[in-house]
Amino acid sequence: MKSISILGCGWLGLEVAKYFIKKEIQVNGSTTSKEKTAILKNEKIKPYILQLTEKNIEAYKNNSHDFFKDFFHTDIALINIPPPRENKDFYKVQMEFIKNYLLKNEKATKKIIFISSTSIYKDYPADLNKEVIEKDVETKEEAARKDIFDAENIFVEASKNKKLETVVLRAGGLMGGKRVAGKYFAGKKGLNTGSIPVNFIHRKDLVEIISIISDKLVENILFNSKKRNKFEVFNVVCPTHPTRQKVYKKNAKDYNFEAPTFQENTETPNYKVVDTNKLKDILNYEFHYPNPLYFPIESDI
Repeated sequence: MKSISILGCGWLGLEVAKYFIKKEIQVNGSTTSKEKTAILKNEKIKPYILQLTEKNIEAYKNNSHDFFKDFFHTDIALINIPPPRENKDFYKVQMEFIKNYLLKNEKATKKIIFISSTSIYKDYPADLNKEVIEKDVETKEEAARKDIFDAENIFVEASKNKKLETVVLRAGGLMGGKRVAGKYFAGKKGLNTGSIPVNFIHRKDLVEIISIISDKLVENILFNSKKRNKFEVFNVVCPTHPTRQKVYKKNAKDYNFEAPTFQENTETPNYKVVDTNKLKDILNYEFHYPNPLYFPIESDI
């Protein structure tokens, strides 16, 4: 593998880019702000300012300029754009725009890793002890988040006829750096979600999983010759799921902030436990941090 394009060099994407740079792999990285290009250059990432707004996408349709230039002229692409907070239907428009561009441009990569989310899964009553697997959401009707399903499906459908090769990573709650789950609830009183299991993933594990999958895609060993469709979906979460109460209280102790308090003897709200056995079985991956109770204390972003 010689090159990768990372669409979205934010909190996760920048760390992925730095990881590949250390492996002496060329990285094209996108940002939406001119100010951040200096940060990318400082990390030896080739910067591109790409703003996938409604206005820009519409303007591209009406003239012949090359919106992405040579950004996608790489061995593989990581699509790492979160859903819009408003106008959720626009997420599908963005992904359709990217997909069409990749298919129309001969030099553009046809190998895609799409960062998705476990929020695509529905919650279930606690007494079911339900563990969700990738096959639990294969249609839009099965999805809790229709916008996320639509975005995933843009690339999945393009891979069914082998025009693209796509891996969808449904990531759990991303932690690491200065992101500490309990800090978001420091000092809160009477929370009723203490008994809910967490579905977290440490950034270091997700970055390494992206690297492993990238290598397998480029080396053409992820999809065997008998597989009719060239796409795969993986849940990416820690295999251990302690409760929120345990995680938040330990975070408070480790990071020296006021712990939240929790209601006692309350009925457990609906929740989901995300199963990660497929990832472990196919990739034979060993997690650096399998238990969110023991995520390391870090000082970087």
